[in-house]
Amino acid sequence: MTVNNPPHLFLAFGATAAQARQQVSHFMATTQLVVYQSITIEDESISSALHVNFWTVIETAIAANRYFCQEVLRELQATGVVNSEDLLAVRTGYPSKLLHILTHMLDGFFGIDSRFYNLVEDSHWLSPDLSMAIKQNPENYWLVPVWHGPVTSSLLHRGQVTEREGRQ
Repeated sequence: MTVNNPPHLFLAFGATAAQARQQVSHFMATTQLVVYQSITIEDESISSALHVNFWTVIETAIAANRYFCQEVLRELQATGVVNSEDLLAVRTGYPSKLLHILTHMLDGFFGIDSRFYNLVEDSHWLSPDLSMAIKQNPENYWLVPVWHGPVTSSLLHRGQVTEREGRQ
């Protein structure tokens, strides 16, 4: 396990923890959005919705996604974007990269900053309908933490955004 990197937390659907693990492993092996040098999934860390902390863990991870989005939005606003009309005139470079990252988080593109990722809905969030389905069949929904090594490649690398060169 890589201690310096917080794990990504995936929600998967399956009859067993092994099926959920396989879905997450397949996703990580085939996504081109982020490629890590290595990933680790610890079977004993996989938990179903029957686990007493299931909802707390999801809520905490979604809150981390929301916090990230709020921080990106604050940075975007600092570049002069105040209302929706300003989006049509957003400057290329740093401001447009911020908008790009925020849009991808809202749209469901998995990235290095994703704390919670819902494979069932391909989203960073959890819809009310899926919440209800989980409550009705908790034995079929699983949280799978994934610890990762260094990023090999990423389409949405936050490091590009934190460089403020050229920012007015």
